[in-house]
Amino acid sequence: MKLSTALIVSAGVLVGTTTAYSLLSRRSFGNAAVSGVGAGLLTTTMAPAALAADDYITLENGIQYKVIKEGEGAIPEAGQSVKAHYTGWLDGFDSDKKFDSSRDRGRPFVFKVGAGQVIRGWDDQFSQMKVGERRQIVLPPRMAYGDRGAGGIIPPGATLYFDVELLNIL
Repeated sequence: MKLSTALIVSAGVLVGTTTAYSLLSRRSFGNAAVSGVGAGLLTTTMAPAALAADDYITLENGIQYKVIKEGEGAIPEAGQSVKAHYTGWLDGFDSDKKFDSSRDRGRPFVFKVGAGQVIRGWDDQFSQMKVGERRQIVLPPRMAYGDRGAGGIIPPGATLYFDVELLNIL
């Protein structure tokens, strides 16, 4: 259940460059080539309502989150680059349908908060987290890849489950 940049390679959420990884926009994700991902990832998704309501905070935009570890550092401002770890699943945090993980690769992911470099739910959540904070977040489709899905890995209308940790502001 640890977050990491495995999203980049296995789910196609991230596309590698020669020296770094970057999350694809929802628009360009479908154009990315993804390999080595099992077809079994494309089944059903667990609705956020299935989570224990008292454990998660539900925001007006439909995002649900639970702070796993409190942070004590600064909160990033829009446009600042951050370093983070993540793991993403379909069907819930205990699912065997992990589609990506930076922790599994041992390589944190770097992106600019609020710049549209990542899915909307990530921009929303990382803009509210303190350095050192770790959260479990549940993103409804409209805050992730919507009705289009992504690259044949994330089905249309999928709710996504992420364990994210803000490591540093660069």
